[in-house]
Amino acid sequence: MSIIANLQLNQWQEHQLPDRCDGASQYLHVNDDFVISRTTQGVIVSIYGDDEWSMKMYDAQGTCVYNFVSWAVGSTKPLVTVITGEMKKIQLARMYLFHRPRKPTSIRLIELRRLSRLALNNDLSLSDLLDDANINRVLLPSFAELAANQMKFMLQLLKELFDLRVKYPDFKFAPTDYAIIERIQALYDKHPKQKANDSQQTKLIPSRLYAAIIAALNAELDDFNTNADAVVELFRQRKANPRFGLPECHACSYKDSVAWEGAIAQYGLSSRFESRSIANWLDLLAYLGEAQSAAKYWIHLFTGMRANEARHLPADAYTTIKAGGADVHILRGYTSKIAGQNQTETFWMTAEIIEKGVVAARHIGKIAALISDYDDSNLSHYPLFPSLGPGKRAEINSFAGAPVISQGGHTESQKRLLARWPDLIVEEADIRELEQFDGFRDWRNDPDVKVGQVWPLLTHQCRRSLAVYCARSGLVSVGSLGLQFKHLSEVMTSYYRKGSAFAVNFLNTDDAQNMIDEIEYERHKAQYINYEVNVISTTSRLWGGEGNRIQVARDKGQPLIITTDREMTKKKFLKGEITYKLGPIGGCTNLEPCDKISFTSVFACIDCEKSILDDDRSLKNIQRGLNNLKRGQSLFAPENPQYKQLESEISEIYDKLEKRGMREKMEAMA
Repeated sequence: MSIIANLQLNQWQEHQLPDRCDGASQYLHVNDDFVISRTTQGVIVSIYGDDEWSMKMYDAQGTCVYNFVSWAVGSTKPLVTVITGEMKKIQLARMYLFHRPRKPTSIRLIELRRLSRLALNNDLSLSDLLDDANINRVLLPSFAELAANQMKFMLQLLKELFDLRVKYPDFKFAPTDYAIIERIQALYDKHPKQKANDSQQTKLIPSRLYAAIIAALNAELDDFNTNADAVVELFRQRKANPRFGLPECHACSYKDSVAWEGAIAQYGLSSRFESRSIANWLDLLAYLGEAQSAAKYWIHLFTGMRANEARHLPADAYTTIKAGGADVHILRGYTSKIAGQNQTETFWMTAEIIEKGVVAARHIGKIAALISDYDDSNLSHYPLFPSLGPGKRAEINSFAGAPVISQGGHTESQKRLLARWPDLIVEEADIRELEQFDGFRDWRNDPDVKVGQVWPLLTHQCRRSLAVYCARSGLVSVGSLGLQFKHLSEVMTSYYRKGSAFAVNFLNTDDAQNMIDEIEYERHKAQYINYEVNVISTTSRLWGGEGNRIQVARDKGQPLIITTDREMTKKKFLKGEITYKLGPIGGCTNLEPCDKISFTSVFACIDCEKSILDDDRSLKNIQRGLNNLKRGQSLFAPENPQYKQLESEISEIYDKLEKRGMREKMEAMA
């Protein structure tokens, strides 16, 4: 790296830092001008006195915002101001005084808002609510009514606050006696919990509904794109003249006004708006939200990207490249799933048909820029899906490494879309298809899937359905899907396509029924070959949960039968009774989908009882992973919370290796 680049990096690191106090206790008594967050250019985004703290620049996904007033919208009680001030004190203490560094998204505000509403409803401040007497009188009965997951997070918050009070006596927002925490813990322990093996995978969209969604979105986007230019010009005219498009009853009061009917007639939109029941600007904004939601789902359907990845797409994402003499259509964007840290540039393969969704989103993006005075001159730094509501200018350039992000979700717009598509009503045949696909799931009693009701569409279903139907078609390999879905290992891609042999072949229903079974057979055979090379025939010492069991038996001179009777082992592999899946740092023998490994840390295999690691390949991969974490850490100043979080992850990995006597061996390989 050049000297200039180093200087630029150091400057960037300094600019992004929030304010700091000299002593820990000072964080309990900061003034309203204390800087909470800055952009990478050093511009102040949020200060302590603000009712909303933007933490996007310290969050890998660029979405974290702490809002301290939304919980009390509509209330005029003076107590709201008192509780809001207490919430800020509590949140700042959680950010700076916790015993270890944390990422902003992990410091949840949901439970604190729930406590605040409870306090307000009982005319108490937060400090009064957390007084021992009021905890027994008010908090405990309310806690007992929470769902299991809500109980868990509330209990975590109360324990965290208690620890802060013990360490910092000036912090008064917690029980004084741990016996109260124990009573709350006892309530949680009695609550029925969902078993780990009860977790259910994202629903597959039945093939009829899958086709109906594509057809409905296609018609919706075609209809919008036909008039999109005229709608943009309508908003441009209103920007130039705020009295353009006033209701008839108000327009007559101004000489330079143009009534709504006359305004839309100028752009030939009268009949179109009448058919859509668009009678004013609010109706039009609602319709634009529906069109934006349709465009976003179109992209999910034809790429399989995650919701967060779609939200980070730049406006110029769609392009074509030459490959093998043919035009290949791609979307360029960002993912936080490859490195497990901040956004990383990547691309998704797609089809030419996706362009109509991009065109619709671009038109809506122009309208959003007109409404909120956003600068859309550089499309690579402008989102494909910006918020249509008035935005805060300070947030526009607050996230470096990815373009401007939109606010999440199109829930209401999506509901209106689904409500007007009659083909998306669930039928008996759809339930039967789901039962054929996954017979162990009780589809008849699924509260979300009922005959006669609208299919409960979610963005992740598009991802799952694309994986399953691609696999069922026999035209797409696991490796291709892994690349498309930004997966680190075959394990996760196979999890998404699990059960594809039982899914209706959406692309070609007359295709040979044994195609996928043959592919699965070849996959099992390939797993055995890898197992033979990496486990049975290897001279490297094995470790990890299963690896250590095999190595101990070898050392005793009593090797396990799975390593001596190769024919028997091969048969078990082909029957699916044994598996050996290659992961980020070694092999995995878990027959079920992994619920431990994540993309923010790929080192869960070190402690897993199903893993087979070795001194050669595994240690080299762990070393590469550590180097990757260190490179990511170097982007932040040492005082930054993200830097400290990565430091704790690196230290934890080193501790695990030292316990197994592996650290020196790994470092000797460097």
